[in-house]
Amino acid sequence: MTKRLYILLIALAGLAFTACSTDDDVWDNVPPKIAEFINQYYPNSELSTCEKTGSDWHVRIKDGAGLTFNAQYSWTNIAGYGEILPQVLLFDQLPPALYNYLEEVEALNGVYSLERDSRQYVVGLSSTSVTYDIESESVRSAQPPV
Repeated sequence: MTKRLYILLIALAGLAFTACSTDDDVWDNVPPKIAEFINQYYPNSELSTCEKTGSDWHVRIKDGAGLTFNAQYSWTNIAGYGEILPQVLLFDQLPPALYNYLEEVEALNGVYSLERDSRQYVVGLSSTSVTYDIESESVRSAQPPV
C-alpha cells in the first residue's frame, strides 16, 4: 500500500510541475507594465520564461526575443535571437536622432538587438553596431573587424 501511495504522489507531482509550465502561468508572473510592453510590440506572443534576478526582470518570448527590464520596468536589453526587432518598437523607443540615422543608412530592417543605460543606446545590426550618446546626442557606427 505504501508503494502505491508513493507512485501516486510522484505522478501527481509530475502533473503539478507540467501544469506550472504553461504559458498562462508564465504570464501570471509578468508585472503589468512589462506585460503591456510585450503586448504592444509582440502581440499574441507566448512566453517561455519570466524571471526576476536581483532588481531585473528577464522575459523570453517563445521562439523569439529576450527582454530585460530594470526595477522601474523600463527595458534595458532586447535581444532578437536571430530575428529582427519590430520597426514600431524602434520608432517608439529610440531617440529620434538615432531612429533617423538608422533610417538614413537603411538599417531599420536589420536591427537584431537594443541595449541602453543612462549614458547610451547600442543598436546591434548583423555585422556592426551603432551607439548613440545620450548627453551629446551623437551617433557613432562601429566598423566591423576586418
